[in-house]
Amino acid sequence: MRISVADDGRTVIFRLSPLQAPLAFKSKLEVPVEAITSAEAVPRSDVPFGPIIRAPGTFIPGLVRFGSYGRKPNRHFWAVVRHDPVLVVDLDDWDYQRLVIGVDDAAQAAGSIQVAMI
Repeated sequence: MRISVADDGRTVIFRLSPLQAPLAFKSKLEVPVEAITSAEAVPRSDVPFGPIIRAPGTFIPGLVRFGSYGRKPNRHFWAVVRHDPVLVVDLDDWDYQRLVIGVDDAAQAAGSIQVAMI
């Protein structure tokens, strides 16, 4: 399973695979670059679990965490299946405060987003 990160210059698009989308109740997120405050690859164990209220989403301990957690202003979106490290994107003035995304190469994805932020 993969999540692709694309950059059209003004928006970073996170697309979930057809298998992941039902778990997260979303097929993609389109985030304006100006809403992104940071993007980095972080060991999964170093990412705080965050809000526990899941609405909507899927959580199987130790295996998957997909969907929306918490309420504004502390709302997070997770799309992770045993990935390590994960891509952590912090946001300001957007639907979510943080995105935690499992991608094959989190460092490369973070670098692509950081370049888009310049």
